[in-house]
Amino acid sequence: MSLNLKLEDEKVERMTRFPHLTLYVDHFEVAKNKLVRQWMANTDVIDILQRHQITTDFYGKYFGSKILSYAIGVIRGTNALGNCPVVGVMLIFFEKKQIELEEVFMICVNLKNTLIQFMLEEKILTHETLNEMACLIDHNFVGVIRDYIRLHYSNREEHPSCSINPKSGIAQNFYDIYQSNERGTVTSAMHYLQEVEIDLGLIDELDEIEKETLDAIDLSMRMDSEAYKDVIGLLNNYIKVINDLLEFQELVSSLKILVALLEMTPIEKISIDNSGVLSIYITAIINDLSMWRQSVFVDQSAEDIHYLDKTLLSSIAQLQITLSESDAENTEDIEFF
Repeated sequence: MSLNLKLEDEKVERMTRFPHLTLYVDHFEVAKNKLVRQWMANTDVIDILQRHQITTDFYGKYFGSKILSYAIGVIRGTNALGNCPVVGVMLIFFEKKQIELEEVFMICVNLKNTLIQFMLEEKILTHETLNEMACLIDHNFVGVIRDYIRLHYSNREEHPSCSINPKSGIAQNFYDIYQSNERGTVTSAMHYLQEVEIDLGLIDELDEIEKETLDAIDLSMRMDSEAYKDVIGLLNNYIKVINDLLEFQELVSSLKILVALLEMTPIEKISIDNSGVLSIYITAIINDLSMWRQSVFVDQSAEDIHYLDKTLLSSIAQLQITLSESDAENTEDIEFF
């Protein structure tokens, strides 16, 4: 079976999970902005966000609308249930703002209430559509609550800045990475390279591209359009080189997330001040990648070939949060997800 046919079959399978909601998916699409406003207008949601100095406009734009768009995609069959990429960043943001679990629950449950109220008003609330909406939202809520317990409570003292255990996207499995290391399943670079055959010529080519990209950033002082393209090109080259190495699929997923973030965030929409912040973060990430490449494939000195997995996605999430927070008063200018 070809890849296209396989993907199409998976989409059809996902669509059949919500056959009754699928009939009304355009209703939700047309009313998406209205639904976000109604969700953000809930008294409990307002109180919780204000208590933590978050505006409803900010949360609605950077998280609420993205979560709702993803849910609509699940109904259409274009997104997989429980794989919303923005949830991982949202939970890191919530942890940073010290939002408690019961507050997370209250914010989430009011999305469900908003959708059910809308279905009632539109006269599309039936036993079947209610059951499917409950399945759609509740499955995501279970993951949100589980991951936040792990992030905010279980690992709070031991790993202050870790970790979420999601299945894909921005919420790639921080938790599993830490757990695997605690179980002692660490592979050294020397041991790994004895077991696999790698074209080191491709690895060496990354060195020159790294230097050229960092030089472009240094020359521009702040991130300009050419340096921005160079960064995306470098990251895509990293993805191509290590994508065939099954050991590094977590790293590949994180790099794909970063590329998607940059491609969906036009450099022209980033303020001058934030382009400087972006340069700092990107430079640090490239330097981290370079050190990882050197210690794993060249010097073979890395005691754990997965050591970068623990920090790369966290850096990407922090980049999103920092830029979005600093431009919270100009939320019309930047899209982050």
